[in-house]
Amino acid sequence: MNPAENSFRTAVVGGFNRQDVLNYIESSARESKERVAALQKEAEEAKQAGEAARREADAAKGREDVLKRDLERLQKAEAEKSASLESAQSDLEQVRRELAELREALGALKDKAARWESGAKAYAELKDRTATIELEAHQRARAIESQAEEKAKKVRTAAEQILYKVQAGYGRLRGDVDATITHASGEMDRVDRALEQVRAEFAEHDAALERLLQSCRECTGCKAPEPLPLEDK
Repeated sequence: MNPAENSFRTAVVGGFNRQDVLNYIESSARESKERVAALQKEAEEAKQAGEAARREADAAKGREDVLKRDLERLQKAEAEKSASLESAQSDLEQVRRELAELREALGALKDKAARWESGAKAYAELKDRTATIELEAHQRARAIESQAEEKAKKVRTAAEQILYKVQAGYGRLRGDVDATITHASGEMDRVDRALEQVRAEFAEHDAALERLLQSCRECTGCKAPEPLPLEDK
């Protein structure tokens, strides 16, 4: 009940109606109690809201600290990037200078390579000519060697024929001498001694000729001996 709208009834004997006053007091107390409860509720809600706001403020402060650290880290990274960029630019300039030097050196090397290529072509031509000369010389040497071998073979054949002829003549001569020695065996001691000496010499000559003939048969690259002169009597 709103007090401004309340109206008390008057009593028979002076004053207000007691029941109306009691009702007003009860109504006022009830409304006060309700307002107090509502205020307490609002105060509790305000307290909870304040706590939530405080927690939110703490969280915001934490986020602010994190953001500050992130900002400091970003600023530091930015400074490092700036330093790195300056270093990279310096390195780039150095690389450009080195590249210019390398290009200049490359040009010089190309010139040298051109001269070397010309020299290499000349060397290759000279090498080809030298190889041709060596091949021709080798072929000529082989031809000369073949001719020498053929000539040596002919000489060996001729020497063997001469040796066979000499041996045959020597055999006939020895037979004649032996016959003569046998026929003259009855002559004087001087003749006997001379004949014995001749036999010994012929034996030595026989062994020498046999060794010479055997050497000629076994020799493959040696020079044949000069043929013995034959005297026809």
